[in-house]
Amino acid sequence: MKLTAGRLQAIYLMLAKLKPFCAWKMPPPEEILFQVTNELDAMGTYVYDDLQEKHIVTISKAKNAHLETVIRTMAHEMIHMKRGKTKGWNKHDQVIRNYARRIAIELGFDPLEL
Repeated sequence: MKLTAGRLQAIYLMLAKLKPFCAWKMPPPEEILFQVTNELDAMGTYVYDDLQEKHIVTISKAKNAHLETVIRTMAHEMIHMKRGKTKGWNKHDQVIRNYARRIAIELGFDPLEL
């Protein structure tokens, strides 16, 4: 699958319309910078840039070759986005696991893959 910022935005918009994301007040795509990287050490990343006042989601084309993998990676980064500017936004703790379990049940994913 050829990844582009536009395709990442489309995947984000699709997921944002589905449960549980639609109840989470996700930011509109205009407030998000979608980037395709070639990182080898992460499937994707999320950060909020205070200076730009933008959410930044990166997805690695080196680690995400199939649509289903990109969707799962985007869902994972959207969990971090939901936690936003809270203290634990970047942690992979029980809160993340609980959100991942909810998404997995709703969308039919393995919660260990989110």
